[in-house]
Amino acid sequence: MRISHSLEESHAIAAVLAKQLVGGERIILIGDLGAGKTTFTQGLVAALGSTARVKSPTFTVMNEYPVTGHPTIHRVVHCDMYRFTAPEELRALELEEYQSPDTVLIIEWPDALPTVDWHPTHIVRIGHIDEHSRSIVIEEVGE
Repeated sequence: MRISHSLEESHAIAAVLAKQLVGGERIILIGDLGAGKTTFTQGLVAALGSTARVKSPTFTVMNEYPVTGHPTIHRVVHCDMYRFTAPEELRALELEEYQSPDTVLIIEWPDALPTVDWHPTHIVRIGHIDEHSRSIVIEEVGE
């Protein structure tokens, strides 16, 4: 577990994970509203070499960010399942199209669809400690 006391520290923790990625990963982000899931994603996307402006996918459901500064990863797809109520609704997203060796797929609020097996490669749990501090636990999941 790492403790972050600032936006910059959360970005640095995300950058540690980014250094391990080669493409094809599926990262699950777990945390309450305002925990810092999008902040973590911002740090990860920037560490992969993207200059894209990372925004929360809460209303858009899915955002795609091009990556040009990495030898094997060419995009990050950031999804939010918060508003989903049934697994059938996922078909419209066509997530299988984004599960490729040159893509990192990040999924927020996976527990909104508890019957879906996301097949994560990593689980990131972000928790509130206080107004400015977060606990961040990164778990690598074996296949």
